[in-house]
Amino acid sequence: MPSQKSKAKQNSPAERRLFPVGLILMAAGIAVHIGFIIYFNFTQDDAFITFRYAANFLDGHGLVYNIGERVEGYTNFLWLLFVILGKLSGAGFITFSKILSAMFGVGTIIFSYLTGLRIFERKSYLSGLSCLVLGAVYSFAYWTVAGLETAAFSFMVIAAIYFYLKNSHLTAAFLVLATLLRPEGGLMFLFILIYEILRHNSLSRFAIVLGFIYIIGLLPYAVFKWTYFGGILPNPFYAKTNFSLGQIQNGLEYGGLFFWHYLGAGLFVLPLLISIKKWSRPLKIIIAFLTIYMLYIVMIGGDVLKVHRFFVPLYALLIPVIVFGFVNVFRKKYLFWPAVAVFLTWQLLVPRDHVDTYHRAEKALIHKMNNMMTNLLENDSSDFSLAVSTVGLVGYRLMGHTVIDLLGLTDSTIARHPEPPVEELKTTWKEEKYNSAYVLSRQPDYIMFSTEFKPSAPAERALFLYSQFLDNYRTIGFFFDGGLHAIFKRYFPIKGNIVRDVDPNFPQHIHTAMNLWQKEDYPEAISYIEKALELCPEPKYPYLLYYMANSIRKMEDFRTSYYMLRLIAQQDTLVYEVYKDLFVFENNVLDRPEEAMKYRERIGALMPWYLPRLDSLKEKFDRDKYNLMQAIDSAEGK
Repeated sequence: MPSQKSKAKQNSPAERRLFPVGLILMAAGIAVHIGFIIYFNFTQDDAFITFRYAANFLDGHGLVYNIGERVEGYTNFLWLLFVILGKLSGAGFITFSKILSAMFGVGTIIFSYLTGLRIFERKSYLSGLSCLVLGAVYSFAYWTVAGLETAAFSFMVIAAIYFYLKNSHLTAAFLVLATLLRPEGGLMFLFILIYEILRHNSLSRFAIVLGFIYIIGLLPYAVFKWTYFGGILPNPFYAKTNFSLGQIQNGLEYGGLFFWHYLGAGLFVLPLLISIKKWSRPLKIIIAFLTIYMLYIVMIGGDVLKVHRFFVPLYALLIPVIVFGFVNVFRKKYLFWPAVAVFLTWQLLVPRDHVDTYHRAEKALIHKMNNMMTNLLENDSSDFSLAVSTVGLVGYRLMGHTVIDLLGLTDSTIARHPEPPVEELKTTWKEEKYNSAYVLSRQPDYIMFSTEFKPSAPAERALFLYSQFLDNYRTIGFFFDGGLHAIFKRYFPIKGNIVRDVDPNFPQHIHTAMNLWQKEDYPEAISYIEKALELCPEPKYPYLLYYMANSIRKMEDFRTSYYMLRLIAQQDTLVYEVYKDLFVFENNVLDRPEEAMKYRERIGALMPWYLPRLDSLKEKFDRDKYNLMQAIDSAEGK
């Protein structure tokens, strides 16, 4: 309880005069937060996983990703219910999720203000100042508008802590809601329960009531999960978790980047540590919670999604704590306000490029996947199946189609029964589990990589270890945004035992070669293509030969490129890229329209939708016509 002296100070005329200032600062923080929401406006790919579950439920298929497959491929049950209710009320999934998230974002700032009043002994202007800084956090607004449950979970976290500081039984209600939104709600419950027991050196009445409400509140949910999905833990837990030293290293890197971007490599935390003797009970509880939660983030390896998503639920508590440190170390106003200004300026400048880079990349991914699915649906009306490593928007656009998640988030076989890892397939991806033999056994009609032809994720590269993939899948392409975009199509049934029979370095060399090719370092790209060819089983993978011919053409050895393309066309009749380039050579360079029409007809059989674009390529190549003709004519004359 505050002392009489403290109460008098809280109710002083100066404090009463400054109280509206705190509310104005909080309102400013809310306005800045909403402004950043409008700026970042996008939908993250993973949000569409929830939307697909919701759509299938509303269509009468149950809570499933693929019709007939009961797999809990989400970790946000309550958010799923929210978007279902939103759709029933007449709102679209995307619009409703953004509006509701924005409301939770505003609510988080309000609860941060209320919590700040307890930290700062009712100094409203300090609490409001913390809200202003909170509203200016890029990551907070970024994930509020992304369509996921992050803002809602952040609201439940700050609300649960606030009511615990008040010793209110509402703590349990918000812990239940938090757990229904994210599994980390269970960590919050354990923290508060253990803290309460340690505080009283016994199982207090409050702890008993808290535990009772929490268990009773979640019991129906647990029963549902067990009876419907056959287990308690969600499928992504099995897909993402491996409990290795590498995972902790990933977590340290993830946490280290956050500390640099928002805490100045820990510099902004130093005033708090220096003022440790002035920590009040509420502050000790909050600091203990922040510490445990951050250690948890490190232990699980951080998040596969960038922009500090896992730290977002901590911001509303972390920022008032940092401001508290400033207040106690920089007691003079001429020191305190510059310190806050530096803190605010740092978080506006230092993380900006990082956030903007991933923001552009995510919007570009959604744009590309949306175009890919539009083209695929327009040109294939069959009940096709597809395997993909970015399963969100793709699955949402392919309602009714079977979509296999190469990473196992929505597939229990891959998540719970992955193949033994191949050491050579290490990448920057954190999703390292895959089961390519299982995927190929399901014979998906299409397989799509996140980076098109180039295998990036371990699950993508692992497919190249199987001859059945190399022999039975060829690419088709869709033209948009000024380029062709590839997806693999199965042309033949997969037969025989599906076993690894290709050297693990084979896909690694392909990945390196494609990176070099994209950087226009064609001689070095060719050297890695040659390394891959040495490891490739017979018949040689035609795309290696194609990209070698393409690289040679880029280096202006047109004669060699032309004859390589003709040789590939004789060996494999399904590589449309070869026919495209030969058509250009024959029609636009050598003036042999009869020969060109043969290649055009072949492309028409493989990709009829591409013919209008093919016929428009003449003008682009006219400027090189005479040099190319001379090179080929000289070759023909020899």
